[in-house]
Amino acid sequence: MALWRRIILLLVVACGAARVVCAQGYVPYRNLKPADDAINRSVEMGVVLGANYLGIEPSADVLTLSPKVGFRGGLQMSLVWEQKYALQMEVAYAFNKVDSSLGERKAELRSNIVEVPVMFSYRGLNPVRIGAGVVFAPVASGRYDMAAERVEFGQLRQMVGWVADVGVKLTSHLLIDARFVGCFGGVDNYFEGLEFRSRSWQASFSLGYMF
Repeated sequence: MALWRRIILLLVVACGAARVVCAQGYVPYRNLKPADDAINRSVEMGVVLGANYLGIEPSADVLTLSPKVGFRGGLQMSLVWEQKYALQMEVAYAFNKVDSSLGERKAELRSNIVEVPVMFSYRGLNPVRIGAGVVFAPVASGRYDMAAERVEFGQLRQMVGWVADVGVKLTSHLLIDARFVGCFGGVDNYFEGLEFRSRSWQASFSLGYMF
């Protein structure tokens, strides 16, 4: 199955799961009163879209990697308690380009990352939100073209990493978000006969719309 089809399938599944949860007794903030639920719980869903930067550090000094700013978008769902604490999950896709050179050989590396962050979020500092957790990357591949041939660069991130997040709620529907994703270790990569290990990180700034 093509990568873009996998991404669409993941987003549809996440959206469907969110609808099922909402149908089982959760309600939006605007319709919730403390007397309606002893633990004052709700569901928040939305979409996010913004700029993304992939930093990558190869272990080989002879290889130069120069990342460019890309984009990131996804679906977000949060289970909120007492309007202060939340368990937040996303299904997102990030794309970046990286100028790569090894001597006279140059190519444009393209990254395709599908990630699922799961974070605990504290929202008692209204309008500021602070979150931290883990992020899963079922897809984190890199490819480049050389002499009309598509070559696999390898994985760009480990399957599991960590994430830190700060957001500001602008209105009842809009929020801005700054995020940093780190890895616990390196991965093996290949570029034009050179085998090496690399370590990456990701920073993003996005705008979200909550339904």
